[in-house]
This record gives sequence, C-alpha cells and structure tokens, in this order.
Amino acid sequence: MKNILATLAILGFAAPAFAQAADFATVDADQSGTVTLEEVQAAMPDVTEDAFTAADADESGDLSEDEFATLAG
Repeated sequence: MKNILATLAILGFAAPAFAQAADFATVDADQSGTVTLEEVQAAMPDVTEDAFTAADADESGDLSEDEFATLAG
C-alpha cells in the first residue's frame, strides 16, 4: 500500500511535466517500439527516474506505448 501511495505522489508531483508530453511515435526516436528513460527525458526533461520506473508496469526497463500513455496522462 505504501508503494502505491508513493507512486501516486511521485506522479502527482510530476504532473506538470506530463502536460507537455509528446506522442509515443515522436518520443520513440529509434523506432524500437518502446521508449527508454533517455528518450522520455529528451522529450519531457522533468520526468524523473522514479516516475519512469513507476510507469514501467512490467519492469522491463523501458516503456511500451500503453505504459507511456499512463506516464504521459
């Protein structure tokens, strides 16, 4: 329960960064079908590693289009 609350708090504090979110295809610079923290931060510099990790539901180290959509709001 604490992890869920911490995740929600992180995402809540980072909300202004997500308001500027680019679309997935633009952020996926290498067209791999997933986005890395570096690709996300290039488009949305205020995204923290903690927010990125919280959005990585399958813990793969990168974000699928659905995970990115959750992050970007």
